[in-house]
Amino acid sequence: MSNKENKSRRGAIEVFMTREFLNSMVSVLESYIAADSENKYSVYAQRIKNKILNHGRKFLHDDEEQVVIYFYENEAAILIKLFSIYINAIENPMKDYFDEIGNGKI
Repeated sequence: MSNKENKSRRGAIEVFMTREFLNSMVSVLESYIAADSENKYSVYAQRIKNKILNHGRKFLHDDEEQVVIYFYENEAAILIKLFSIYINAIENPMKDYFDEIGNGKI
């Protein structure tokens, strides 16, 4: 990796994805985009999808095709938020963990 590439990736979070994981992730993003193109979460989903498709790099690891993408902290935070909303919409939590945060103190 050149010095220029190394500097541009500082502070970035490296995410490796198999073909199956990549397809699942982009499918979830597509569901946001299809729901309402004007919604802020849809706009975020479109940005993340574009980043994955435009900046992801394919490679082989142990004869398996994979993709690596570098997300900055704000992008990773948006991705976590989008997936949390998506999961909450399709599945009920098994347990309420809220009271376990910080020993239950507010």
